[in-house]
Amino acid sequence: MIEIVRPVLLLLLLPLLGGLWLLRSGRFWLDLLHGLTLLLVVLALSEPSLRLKRRGGTVVVVADRSASMPSDAPARLESLIRTAEARRRASDLIGVVSFGSHAAIEHPVQNLPFGGFSAAHNPDASNLAEALESALSLIPHKAAARLLVLSDGNFSGADPRPLAALAASRSIAIDYRRLTRETVGDLAIERIEAPQQIRPGEALLATAWINSPVARTLGYRLQRGSTLVAEGTREVPRGRSPLIFRDLPADDAGTVLGYRLSITADEGDPLPENNQARFIVSLAGVRPLLCLTAAPGSQLPANLSSSGHRVTTLQPHQLSGRLEDLAGFSGVVIENTRADLIGDQALQLLAAWIEHAGAGLLMTGGRNSFGMGGYYRSPLESLLPVSLELRREHRKLSLAIMVVLDRSGSMTASVAGGRTKMDLANLGTVEVLRQLSDYDSMGVLAVDTKAHSIFDLTPVGQLRAAESRILAIQSMGGGIYVYEALKAAVAQLVTADTGAKHILLFADASDSEEPGDYKNLLAKATAAGLTVSVIGLGKPTDSDAELLLDIARRGDGRCFFTDNALEVPRLFAQDTFMVARNTWVTNSVVPQFTAALSELSPHLPPAAPALGGYNLAYLQPSATAIAISPDENAAPLVALRRYGSGRTAAFLGEADGAESGSFARWQHSASFYAALAEYCAGARDHERAGVLIQQQPIPGGVRVAVHLDLNQPELRGLSNLSANVLRHRPGETPEHSQVTLGWQSADQLAAEIALTGSETLLASVVFPDGRTTSLPPVCLPYSPEFTPAGTGDGAALLASLAQISGGTALADVGEIWQRLPRTHRPLALAVWLYLLAALLFLGSVFERHTGWFSLRRRHRASGPSPDRESVAPETAARSRTTSSPLPESGPPVPSTPSDAADSPAAATESPLARAKRRARQQTQGNPP
Repeated sequence: MIEIVRPVLLLLLLPLLGGLWLLRSGRFWLDLLHGLTLLLVVLALSEPSLRLKRRGGTVVVVADRSASMPSDAPARLESLIRTAEARRRASDLIGVVSFGSHAAIEHPVQNLPFGGFSAAHNPDASNLAEALESALSLIPHKAAARLLVLSDGNFSGADPRPLAALAASRSIAIDYRRLTRETVGDLAIERIEAPQQIRPGEALLATAWINSPVARTLGYRLQRGSTLVAEGTREVPRGRSPLIFRDLPADDAGTVLGYRLSITADEGDPLPENNQARFIVSLAGVRPLLCLTAAPGSQLPANLSSSGHRVTTLQPHQLSGRLEDLAGFSGVVIENTRADLIGDQALQLLAAWIEHAGAGLLMTGGRNSFGMGGYYRSPLESLLPVSLELRREHRKLSLAIMVVLDRSGSMTASVAGGRTKMDLANLGTVEVLRQLSDYDSMGVLAVDTKAHSIFDLTPVGQLRAAESRILAIQSMGGGIYVYEALKAAVAQLVTADTGAKHILLFADASDSEEPGDYKNLLAKATAAGLTVSVIGLGKPTDSDAELLLDIARRGDGRCFFTDNALEVPRLFAQDTFMVARNTWVTNSVVPQFTAALSELSPHLPPAAPALGGYNLAYLQPSATAIAISPDENAAPLVALRRYGSGRTAAFLGEADGAESGSFARWQHSASFYAALAEYCAGARDHERAGVLIQQQPIPGGVRVAVHLDLNQPELRGLSNLSANVLRHRPGETPEHSQVTLGWQSADQLAAEIALTGSETLLASVVFPDGRTTSLPPVCLPYSPEFTPAGTGDGAALLASLAQISGGTALADVGEIWQRLPRTHRPLALAVWLYLLAALLFLGSVFERHTGWFSLRRRHRASGPSPDRESVAPETAARSRTTSSPLPESGPPVPSTPSDAADSPAAATESPLARAKRRARQQTQGNPP
């Protein structure tokens, strides 16, 4: 059966054939070839296909990349896919979908070979349902196809069986090959029963259920943070048995307690990952404020605590970077502390916690705060009530800066996103260029064993189009010779006529060589007004870190270390901002309070003593200014802002220090800081009348439920409740989502929230009026991928998927191609029609130049021995038809070689001989 995709194009035959009739040449074979050529082209354009019943189609492989798979699973999965590919026919198509916590399309459906796994997965979950849905979406409607699942059958999240029913409705069978790890003899902590919250002074009672395949003696160890709670050995029987623990936390233990239990046995354990479990317990009551300060002995924490809130003071490096630790506080105060001392990951976590968990932020000023402290373009900048850029009209000095880049062999290492360390250093250099004004100057050196000038010190106005040259810098191997780098940079800067001169050195903290006599060089440089900052790629403990620290110290600059190459562009921008845009105003200024002072506190007087200085910033459109400077800047000195479900406040003067001015000795200063503390901490969590919020553990997650007393009229119409959900794994970027609470009964709204692996989840219920109620942080004991389960569970699921869809278990995955059904598959004819049309077109060209088909026709018409009389009438008729009329008078027209061609003698001439004769005549200048 022939099908035509675009039958409307067949209408083109009417004008084309009509045109051929009008423009016919009178030569039968030539007109026939032209007509057939056009007919085939039109047929090809209409895309006809011949439907033949053949075996073949599409196979989509669904590959499990979760942690529950065997340790050698990636290699085994690729081997199985290659085995299947080897048996594929040329017309068959293959696709690959992999999955962990989410599904990813590794290889779109095509006939090209699979190139290997490239998607990054969170292996702490097995979202098989999403993977099956993605695989089905790759298969065209009504296409012959099968799915091949390569998995252990364990899944988390949605049940995949409904997807098997969907596949069956599309006649797509699900085959499988099960890959399993060894679990015989697995000793495991099956679950831990502990309250999520206890009252202060109350003892904790927790029960751990141990699943042991044999009776044995096991060791156990329970820790609360770094504090050992219990340790010993215990005889356990075969099967499940409880271990009961009791702990009475000290008053200074904190408001969120993290516990970790580990068990050990003499015999080998095939799955040690489930021998350790953690759980979190929170203390009920008012949560304290966290104050981060780099200045020991600061009086700010004492002033803040005068509000009645407890204040916990930490040095920046003591911040753990774990969500459960932050969840124990109501807000954070950052006092004159540089951003790099806190770290980018901790800043990201702080920003997410404030925005989505309803926490507060207060930042106080100084030379190490706001823009001067490196918060420009940091994760916290967008939350603050003030913006940190320095507008052009406030620039006081021009700057000459030399950026010196390490381009040694270590810079070729790859980082996330498919880039190299060199690429990120180039991006950082571009950030420097973008922050400078046209009246600044900039130069770039790339250094290995010597300094290579990318461009010398040049006015920035002439370098705006030079970004491509910077981005093209490549690593050339070798190491970085520090002395050569500094010497070349100093040589260009010493003659610069600018207000500030600066060197920014980027180097590997473990591969910086040949420092030479850098001490004398830097002494001369600083005497000439130069400063030197260093960005070290690595850790402060690396082999060359002390050298880089000493260079920055002797160069009166700053030294930044990071082992996360993705932070490099931000550090380049931070150092440039701190050098080129000094935003600390040293003039003494008396704060001018606005009418919004009552929003902060109705008890503060409207006048205050002068500040010794302040950080110049600009009020955000959505913020409220409580006090402004009466100078020409009219800058905000105190500002408040609601951001997300949290609150932020900024006091741009120095709270406690040499430049705090007489404001620090103001008799109402304690009340002022107490009011800021009250704003930062937010409303204290009190139970709302008629509302009960519960968070209950369920397998693989938690259930958040809100119970309403509908006897209270104001609660009857309460709806649109949601939960802000913040997830975090140490060392990773926090994730946020919002879950709607649906009606489960007449007086209850609830939602179930899944948990994965090592993440900590912090939920808060959001009411329609914007108020939030924070819930205790929760976590799973360990990744659900290591949960002990019956050995037949995964096998039963895979068998169920195959039974529902009509598939089977495959010992040889290559057989799947033979199991594809025989279906009517279209065979496209267009390409063959185009090819035949091309051949006919060549035939028409041949006929037009040789007349071979016409001569053959004459031969057949005249018989085997044509004579002059038999061909003369035809020749005469053609001569009469094609020749021009003779003039009425004049000399006779001489005959031409073409007449000779039409003579009876030429009628017996072979077409090839005739063509050669005409070519010779054209070469000799005679018409054919």
